[in-house]
Amino acid sequence: MLDQKQLRELAGFRSESGTVLSVYVNTDLTGQSKERARLVLREALERIRNQANAEDVSRIENYLDREYDWQPRALALFSAADHSLWRTFALPVAVQTEAHAGAVPYLKPMAQLLEDYSRYAIALVDREKVRLFLVQLGGIEEKEGWVGQEVKHHKQGGFSAKQYQRREDQLARQNLRQSAEATTRLMEQSHATGLILGGLGETLPRFREMLPKALQKRVIGTVALDMEAPLTQVREKATELISAGEQEQKARLVDEMITAAAKGAGAVTGLPDTFYVAHQGRVRTLVVERGFEAPGYLCDGCGYVSAEPIGKCPFCGGKPEPIADAVNRLVQKVIDSGAKVEVVAPSAVLTRAGHVGAILRY
Repeated sequence: MLDQKQLRELAGFRSESGTVLSVYVNTDLTGQSKERARLVLREALERIRNQANAEDVSRIENYLDREYDWQPRALALFSAADHSLWRTFALPVAVQTEAHAGAVPYLKPMAQLLEDYSRYAIALVDREKVRLFLVQLGGIEEKEGWVGQEVKHHKQGGFSAKQYQRREDQLARQNLRQSAEATTRLMEQSHATGLILGGLGETLPRFREMLPKALQKRVIGTVALDMEAPLTQVREKATELISAGEQEQKARLVDEMITAAAKGAGAVTGLPDTFYVAHQGRVRTLVVERGFEAPGYLCDGCGYVSAEPIGKCPFCGGKPEPIADAVNRLVQKVIDSGAKVEVVAPSAVLTRAGHVGAILRY
């Protein structure tokens, strides 16, 4: 499964003497045939054939024709034959077919996918057990959960009934505690962005109290689900909650960034300032409008990208040359530095601010 570590590895790749061919292919066959998907790919490759290495083009075409099983809904491929780069990623969500050739991989669609489909964990609990899930890139995967001791309900009255009830409550607390431990391990191992709790009745608030305080803060919401709910229902409920939460979080992030930039307090907006702080390594979170593209100027000495033509690079004195994919270069540089990229929906407030901005480390 695609993750931030793999994205950073690609962001660190440079082809000094040749080119990297980056290809995204829509292989979703629900609305098209294989022949149509191949035709769209050939057209995309033809548009950049003069820029790309012929060996890379052939390698990608052969992979689609002879090796790919056409099960995933999309595919991302990166090839640089002269530098022994060959990476393929099967994607569970559809993407637009496009091809790019340049000195670095074209990563903007990958970064957008990871931000649109962040990784979340789900813990579906009752008094006896927990079912654990991971949700990312539109897919859901059930993990091995904790199964505790059966809690039997004693219906007789009298003194013995109270003893049985205490025993049942003790077993339930023990089960919930062990379920909380299993959930904590999953969150630590998966590096999930947030946690969703599911279940019925009074179990959920009790379970939440048993989670570590830091993990309680990462709970984005709860869903009412029966313990035996099918996987499709768990995904549907979780997706609704995730979508609403992320839209709210991203809108708040944009407002906070623009406000801070206006005050000169730890944020910038617009391409010129964002390019500058990105080259300094000061970006903590890059915020870029979905679909935003812009040309720019790349310094052949230190790699600084400017939004406007300049005669001399302010960092090394080199001569910047025009490039068409300046926004991709910005995204790639920020990923390479270990910072976060947030791709957000277009909005009037972000458009007025220049379509892009950054929250700074210092």
